[in-house]
Amino acid sequence: MARRLGASLAHRGRSGAGTYVDDLVSLHSARHAVIAIEEARQPLRDSASNYVLVGNGEILNYQDLKATLPPDRRRRLQPGDLQVAVELFAAQGVAGFEPLRGPFALAIWDGDELTLVRDRLGERPLYYYDTPDLFMFASEVRCLEAALEGGLTLDEASILCFVGLGRTLSENTLYKEIKSVSPGEVLQLKGERLSRRRLAPIPDLIEASAGPGIEERVQYLIRQANHRMLVADCPVTVGFSGGIDSTVVLQAALEGADVAAAITIFSDRGPGIDANLRRSRAVATLMNVDLLEVPFTIPSLEETTSILDDTLDAPAAEPLVLHNNALHVAARDHAPVLLGGHGADEVFGGYDRYHALLADAQRSTTLEWMSASLWERWRRTAGWSTFVEEIAGDAYASYADFANDTLGRPFPYEYAEDTDPVLFGQALDLFRLMSYDNFRATDENGIAQGVEVRSPYFDLDLIAGVFALPLDRRIMPATKKHLLQQEFRNTPLEQEFTAKKVGFDDAFSYADWMHENWPQFSSTIIQGPLAAMDILRPTTLQHLSTLDWRLLWRLFSLTTWLNRRRRQ
Repeated sequence: MARRLGASLAHRGRSGAGTYVDDLVSLHSARHAVIAIEEARQPLRDSASNYVLVGNGEILNYQDLKATLPPDRRRRLQPGDLQVAVELFAAQGVAGFEPLRGPFALAIWDGDELTLVRDRLGERPLYYYDTPDLFMFASEVRCLEAALEGGLTLDEASILCFVGLGRTLSENTLYKEIKSVSPGEVLQLKGERLSRRRLAPIPDLIEASAGPGIEERVQYLIRQANHRMLVADCPVTVGFSGGIDSTVVLQAALEGADVAAAITIFSDRGPGIDANLRRSRAVATLMNVDLLEVPFTIPSLEETTSILDDTLDAPAAEPLVLHNNALHVAARDHAPVLLGGHGADEVFGGYDRYHALLADAQRSTTLEWMSASLWERWRRTAGWSTFVEEIAGDAYASYADFANDTLGRPFPYEYAEDTDPVLFGQALDLFRLMSYDNFRATDENGIAQGVEVRSPYFDLDLIAGVFALPLDRRIMPATKKHLLQQEFRNTPLEQEFTAKKVGFDDAFSYADWMHENWPQFSSTIIQGPLAAMDILRPTTLQHLSTLDWRLLWRLFSLTTWLNRRRRQ
């Protein structure tokens, strides 16, 4: 079993593998190395050899944290960011996790107790299987599947949640026996006792953003986040779309890192030049940067199925994974780290829906606004009961009130629903709707293709600092992302981001793609395992052509995953 688990991790890192075994535990690692590449080979031990660590991700502020270690540990400190993490835990216990910044999932063993911890945003995945006789954990569910060789039961309620919400709720996965360590959660297993605690919530980090001058402090936090993003002992690539988000990232990388390539993905569909490509070229010229231009067309159904099967652990809620796959494939030939602008719209209030919510906040509740929102993901979050009544099979009618709250509370800013509904909407996007497909699917696809994906906009102190601002200083109706635009004040780039930017996937019509491939696309769903599971009403599968294209995609992605599971 342990050998199967170790072998199943191979795609998670090709820089080296390691194993630690004693009478009680077997720990395995597959490392994608970007810091202390040759030195920090896992499993790691603390300087006193009392603790063993395997981990995924990075501690991006590890250089700053070295100074907080006890002198004896600092003197004997070995290279690497995760080495600092294990020394902090050895010196302070769980409190040593509090100052860690970056995407990480760690496991530490002291000979008697196992500790698991996951970063507060959940950028790196971590799952576990717990029975009286066996406890297993891994970075992906399919690793646990491979080790257990079956015996897992599909969680039909979670499958229904995926179809309706595009994600699972809380710690649930698509299997009843496998759970996810929640973002910011610490699990400790000693004997048969499993205890849980949580790291301090993000709003409690606002002290880090206190100081004179709101705009000046935010600019400091942006620079700090960009500095942390660049921590790597290897070149980096940048995914560049010509918008302000990725331009800030590219500018920081040019100033502080070895940039192997700036990559722009553009539409190869139609006779004209893609608007994003035109914009990327114009901004890159001002920055004196050569672009690597990668044409993209939506893959065939066979190619799409291969991408889902080969690179993802679970079904994808959004087809954006196909764009990301093309970017990751292009980046892997240049560097093992890919930087991007993910999350800037959520943090800095860049979406139209926030401005609409700002205008409507005096006349409607957040839930009422979400129900009427034109943005599909917000609407389905608010309309879960209607979804169950119209789509779910008869046996699931009781799930109209499933969990009593389909937002999956708690999340760090739920208190803002009544006091600051715009902040509530931003936080809902960042901590709930992005968590399943952006964090999870991006991590899985990127690592499978050989790149680690980072964004400065997921920096905890930056999020805490911006979200601590009063609404009228956080979002200004006349200027989108005004706090981010300060980065280019009085520069040649200042006027480049005043016009509305074309969306990354606006040049692609997935509805048209599905229509063009309709016989094969629909038959994949209708003839797949879903038809025999009674999760959906028979009429749902009989009238696929009437469904929203996003719901169709989720049904297709879910069917692909179920077919893969059936073949195993």
